[in-house]
Parts: sequence; structure tokens; C-alpha cells
Amino acid sequence: MGARDVAQEFFERMQAGDVDKTLALTAPDATVSLVPLGVHGSMAKEGAEYLWALAKAFPDLLVRVRRLFVTTDNTAVAEITIDGTQADDFLGVINQEKHFDIDQGWMLQIDDSDRITAVTGYWDQNHLYRRLGVKRLDKITITAR
Repeated sequence: MGARDVAQEFFERMQAGDVDKTLALTAPDATVSLVPLGVHGSMAKEGAEYLWALAKAFPDLLVRVRRLFVTTDNTAVAEITIDGTQADDFLGVINQEKHFDIDQGWMLQIDDSDRITAVTGYWDQNHLYRRLGVKRLDKITITAR
């Protein structure tokens, strides 16, 4: 399949909200780092929790791959834009049915058997909060637990 195709498939499955099929692309011991959230752990647990929350909160999620290249060590580097309309609480933000779009950078390390062994995601979390209608980060009334 190749690293580029694996990465493309990862984002297509993310867009479809098909978490199980997204996780099927990863090795059993794959790691995840969602840097803006301070989440680091296993793709099977922490990565799955993020993907399930994303799929639930944004059932109309659109993932556009803007740039994608593969490095010599088989790391797929992608610049994507995700957008959708919030339909449920997400990352502590109460659902206000706001539309958002945000640019993100992702790195997927892919082994020789075309399995993803590490996932790293970067984005501006404050931008995400603003797009979802959070005006002040110090006001507990605008976030859910």
C-alpha cells in the first residue's frame, strides 16, 4: 500500500467517523501524542478516546488533506484542515452548534508492513476554543466537565 496511501486512508476513515477502521491501520503498540491537549499514550486507548469524541461531537466532519509527503524514514507528514458543526460537547466545550475549521499538522510513522506505529497531532487549541464560541478560558460556565 505504501506510507502515503496509509496516511490518506487514515484521514479518510477519520472523516467518516469510523474509529474502529481508523485504529485497524495502527500497530497494536502504536503510540499517540496530541500535543495541544497534552495527551501522550497508546493509540488504542488515548488515541481512540480522542477519535470517538471527535466523531461524536462532529458527525459532519470534513478532513481535507492540503499537503502530504513521506520522509525517508517512512513518516507521513500531513497538513490538513478539519471542519464541521458541533453536535455534542467536545474537549470540555459545551455544544453551542458552532461551525469550526482549523488547520492541523499530523505525523504518522509507518512501518515496513504498512502499519502506523506512532501518531502525532499539532494544532492551535486556543483557535479551536475560539471557533467553538469560548470567549474566556477562565470562566467555568462556558465549559463542561
